[in-house]
Amino acid sequence: MGLGVLAAACGLGGFPGYDIISTQVSRPHAALERVVYEVEVDGDPLNRFAVTHVKSRRGGRAEPVMLLSPFTLPGAFYEITETDDYVDSAAGRLAKDGFDVWLVDQRRTRLPPGSCESGADCSAMADWDFDSFTEDALFALSLIKSHHPRKKPVVGGFSAGSNAALATVNRAPREFSGVFLYEGTFFTNDPDIAAHNDATCATLEGAIAGGAVFDASAAVPGLVLSLAAADPNGPFPLPFFPPGTTNREAMLLVFGSPPPPGALSPTPTFVRNLVDPDTQSFIYTDEARLLRAGPLFDAYAPLGALRDLACGLAGEDDRHFANVGDFRGDVLVFVEGTGFGPAMFDTAALFDAADSIEIESNPELGEADPYFHRDWERVFYRPLKKWLKRTL
Repeated sequence: MGLGVLAAACGLGGFPGYDIISTQVSRPHAALERVVYEVEVDGDPLNRFAVTHVKSRRGGRAEPVMLLSPFTLPGAFYEITETDDYVDSAAGRLAKDGFDVWLVDQRRTRLPPGSCESGADCSAMADWDFDSFTEDALFALSLIKSHHPRKKPVVGGFSAGSNAALATVNRAPREFSGVFLYEGTFFTNDPDIAAHNDATCATLEGAIAGGAVFDASAAVPGLVLSLAAADPNGPFPLPFFPPGTTNREAMLLVFGSPPPPGALSPTPTFVRNLVDPDTQSFIYTDEARLLRAGPLFDAYAPLGALRDLACGLAGEDDRHFANVGDFRGDVLVFVEGTGFGPAMFDTAALFDAADSIEIESNPELGEADPYFHRDWERVFYRPLKKWLKRTL
C-alpha cells in the first residue's frame, strides 16, 4: 500500500499533525512480513515514533492485536528473543499463530545520555504524557482499520504499555474487543500505595511547573544491561554502588532491588526481576533474554508521563481510567507478586460492564519475570494466546 493510498485509507484528517514519513518492509522470517511506519508529529523530528505491523505471509484470516510499549522502550520490546530466530519472539509467535500484530512505540528521544543536558532541543518532551501516548495509539488504530475496517482489535501492553492501553480504552471504550493489562495502572484503592505516590506526585508537578521536562535517571536500566552484556566483570563506572561493584552485580541490584523513591517505583515493594542473593543470579528470569532489552532503552523519561502515573496512583487524577466502566469487551489482567499488586486487582474491578474479566496471577514472581522467564511461553505467552483466541 503506497503512502498516498494509505493516508487516504486511514482518514488522516482526524490526525492533522501526524505524517507517515517512511515505510520499511522486511521479512524477518520466511513465514512473516514486517512493515515499519515511521510517524512524525507536528513536523518535529524529536516527535517521532514507529508503528510496526507483523503479519503472516500465508494470508488467511488474522485477528488484529495492538501492543503498546513500556516506558522509554520501542515496540521492538515485543520482538526480543534470545534465540536470534524472530519467530521465537512474542510478536513473531503471535503473527505465526494467526494474529495480525501491531507494535506501537512510546515516543523516545533516541539521543545519547547527556544530550538534553548539553544543548540538544528536548523541549518537545514537555507534551509527552499519556494524552499524547493515547493519541499515538488511536493513530495506530486508524492504520489497523485500513486493513480491518470491520474488526475491533485487542489492545494491551506491559508496564507503561499497560497504562497506555488502560488510558486508550478509557478514551475510546467502544473501539476495542479486548484489553490486556500486564503490570501497569493509574488506579488503586490501597492506602499504602496511594501514600507511597503522594510525595512523588507533588514533586513532579512542582518540577513540571518549574520548566523541567525529563528524568535522566531513566538511562540507568539500559546502561546496566548494556555494560553487563559487554563486560560483566568490569567495574561499574557510576557511583551508585560501593567501589568494586561489577557491571553484572550492578545489573542484579538495579533489576532485583526496589528502585529509589520516585515514579519509577510505583509501589513500596516494587521489584522488576527476583534475584537470589546467595547465588547472585536471577531466580526466574533468563538473563540472556533480559540482556537483549538493554540497547532498546532510551536515555530519558518524560516527566509528564511519570506525573500521570504517580498522581493517578496517589488518587489525585482519574483522567485515564474514569470511563473504563463503559468498556464492553473482554479483560485480561496479569498480576505479579512484586509489581503493582493490589492496584491491578483494583483496576480489574473498574471494568464493571466488561463481558468477562480474567486474572492471571503469579504471586511468586517479580514484575517483569513472566515476560523474561526461562519458560516465558508457559508463564506469559500461552495464557495470553488462549485468552486472545477466545476474545477475537
